[in-house]
Amino acid sequence: MPPSALRDTAVGHGLQALIEELGALGIDAEKLRRAAGLRSLGGTLTQAQRLAVLTAAHELTQDPLLALRAGKRQRVHHFGVYGFALATSPTFGDAFAFGHQHVEFAGAVLRITLRREGDRVVMQSWNPRSLRGLLPFVAEFWRASMVTLKGEILQDHFPSTLMRFPYPRPAHWRAYAELFQCPLEFESETMEWHFDAAVFSRPCPNASSLTANICRDFCEGLIVGADGESSLLRELRSYFLGNSGRRCTADEAAAALGLSRRTLFRRLAQDGTAFQDLLDQTRASLACEYLENTHISVSEIAERCGFGDEANFRRAFTRWRTITPSAWRRSRRNDEHASVSRLSSTAPLAAS
Repeated sequence: MPPSALRDTAVGHGLQALIEELGALGIDAEKLRRAAGLRSLGGTLTQAQRLAVLTAAHELTQDPLLALRAGKRQRVHHFGVYGFALATSPTFGDAFAFGHQHVEFAGAVLRITLRREGDRVVMQSWNPRSLRGLLPFVAEFWRASMVTLKGEILQDHFPSTLMRFPYPRPAHWRAYAELFQCPLEFESETMEWHFDAAVFSRPCPNASSLTANICRDFCEGLIVGADGESSLLRELRSYFLGNSGRRCTADEAAAALGLSRRTLFRRLAQDGTAFQDLLDQTRASLACEYLENTHISVSEIAERCGFGDEANFRRAFTRWRTITPSAWRRSRRNDEHASVSRLSSTAPLAAS
């Protein structure tokens, strides 16, 4: 077995939920990897590689409800930084716009377009018949995953109004009706998902513009090829960011990533770091963002960074930056004012 084969099983694209459901059926991640013909299930997978994983999962079991059950397992952390960028967006409309812009992180294997029809939005998947016999499995996993993810972001039922599928009604169609809770059309000419456009204006319960922006920057970095960091470190950082307002324990983080505490620590050591070191780095970066780019109090920043009281936060920040939070904020703003002054003094020269 290649040494990296199972090292990155905390995968993105929502595939972790599929791995967990297969595991519940006695099919482990290594068997799935071999069946898919991949060296690793981790990292950023291409469309062809994602299809290989889905094909392998479909062929490894004859359970007709596998894809739907796997989709219902989805949680924000299964999508890594991308998921937390969505969940912490100010409104669902903001989350949806970013999510659609980078839909490859959600595991889409077909081109998806949007159109507005009055008070509803229509998402259309193009050329679905190219998937041939795999189409029902992919459609079930994708739709179940997205309904579950959107519901978790809203912390409420997602208001679907119609779903169209370009294949015959399956024997287990009642499971569709129970999960999607909207009218269903099978043997349709197109593959579409309709929902109420009013959902775009709803605020996200876990909104945090600063956290969302940091997560989005991480996603953009992945897109331009910033792949020097392992998928485990990216997943763990995204978990820290998504839970920044409370104390994060190693046991909870390991469970969220589908690992034991011992395995998490071992894999972090392989990446040359430790749990507390990574947590401190993430907290320090978040605290600095708050101090530099907002006017909220040090006490509130302490709370948002997961500290029980301001005194502990001050001690931790001084350890990280060898300066108190208030002094660091003043120094950054003094630097900014000095830069503005220099630009102002040189502007006439530039104009001449």
